[in-house]
Amino acid sequence: MQLMKAVAGIFLVALFTQVSWCEEFKSQQPEISRSSGKIAKGTEWETGFFVVDSGVSGATVMIVGGMHGNEPAGSRAAEQILHWPITRGKLVVVPRANVLGLAANARSIPGQPEETANLNRNFPQVEQGVEFKATPRGDLAAALWRFAFKVRPDWVIDLHEGYAFNRSHQPPAGEKKSVGSSVIYEGGEKMDPLAEQLVAAADALVSDPEKRFSLLRRGPVDTGLTRACINVMGAEALILETTYKDQPMSLRTRQHRAMANVLLNHIGLIDEDCRDRLAAPGSPDQLQVAIFDGAGTGPSRIKLCEVIEAAPDLALHHVGPHEMRPDVLEQFDVVHFPGGSGSKQGGAIGERGRTAVRDFVSDGGGVVGVCAGAYLCSAHYEWSLDLIDSAVFTGSAEIPGKGRKQLWYRGKETDVDIELTPSGESLFDRGGVPKEFVVKYCNGPIISPNDLEELEDYKVLAWFRSESGLWEPQEGTMVDTPAIVSGKFGGGRIISVSPHPENTEALHSIITESIRWTAAGAE
Repeated sequence: MQLMKAVAGIFLVALFTQVSWCEEFKSQQPEISRSSGKIAKGTEWETGFFVVDSGVSGATVMIVGGMHGNEPAGSRAAEQILHWPITRGKLVVVPRANVLGLAANARSIPGQPEETANLNRNFPQVEQGVEFKATPRGDLAAALWRFAFKVRPDWVIDLHEGYAFNRSHQPPAGEKKSVGSSVIYEGGEKMDPLAEQLVAAADALVSDPEKRFSLLRRGPVDTGLTRACINVMGAEALILETTYKDQPMSLRTRQHRAMANVLLNHIGLIDEDCRDRLAAPGSPDQLQVAIFDGAGTGPSRIKLCEVIEAAPDLALHHVGPHEMRPDVLEQFDVVHFPGGSGSKQGGAIGERGRTAVRDFVSDGGGVVGVCAGAYLCSAHYEWSLDLIDSAVFTGSAEIPGKGRKQLWYRGKETDVDIELTPSGESLFDRGGVPKEFVVKYCNGPIISPNDLEELEDYKVLAWFRSESGLWEPQEGTMVDTPAIVSGKFGGGRIISVSPHPENTEALHSIITESIRWTAAGAE
């Protein structure tokens, strides 16, 4: 017995000693530091940079996005990557190099002379190994070059987009072939295997063989930022190109993240799979908002994005069917489903994705649906999300001289009258929305209670006070029906908006206040 006590005592001493050592070791672990600043500060080209320092020695990697303003996916992907958990080295991100071009959706710098308008043709063109003697062309390129030279990156990753797919693009004689969907690098024994891994990661997201990625071993273009960093600083550098033709933003940013994930793991900055990390960790100052951009979304999405991005407390992320998973949705406060086709959106999301969205809301997340998104939020169709206890006026009728017509279709976009309820006035008052107003309407759902026991009754926030229609069976079916409703599902909230307030500047706060309200979760 004494021997057992002695052994036990030694074990406990060893255990507590180990625990104490572990706590001391943890306390000595370097903390990740995050800082930010401005490039070209005080000028019209002023843009932000971000530095994530692991506190552990390692490579310095600089990621640049938005060099060309009509290539926004690189900018958005860079903004997502800067939140990845760096475990070694330093990550420097310039997500919006050409802020004026991005704002104008223009490749070049607006208002600049032709010879300096293309930002990525303005950097020092010097022979490899030459010290810092050459001067960039233009003030913005000069500011970016001074910043790069101060950072002295070991690796440079420039995120771009092409206008067509390199593999299938066959331009007319005399025109350049697009470099879309490619990895551009200096080929050789060292870089070839890595570039092949990057292409494999991107191609895993591509089903059409004609849209798969190419390896362009000729290296980055002369006078580009990456080529200058190679020649002057001896950096390793790659250009990662997606393609904006006929591909949603969510897919293009996912391809950028997939390639960056392979590269940063290879370099040693991260030690886990970060491909599906899109949003910053929760912050009381900014809500993370996802907007669905998959099949079934229409022009409404573009306007909604503009409204959301104009609000400083809302951070926007594009998501597609691939992101309709619990591990991705949990990064967001609210998911927004825009106008277009509710059935196509529901079909693209699929049964598993719809379940994931319902679980997201049940766990406290928010959903806002506009027009087609409002159809999606209903509990009427087999493809619905079943979040709002609403049935939809639908069906068909035989119209004399016209044949059988679908009654949900009420014609082209038109103006209709709306009146807020006291609940709606209370919710939208901060945005200055009047009690009565006119709004654009384009075949949004006309709803009524579905009386499902498993769903709470919705609350009406606004009524239709006029109507749109084409056929006699539609007359009187829209007036005095709910135009905007709210509901609760488990621990979360939903707002369903039948018309299009995003199309009228004075009504934009209906969208932003709906997002803020649903983000608060059920009380």
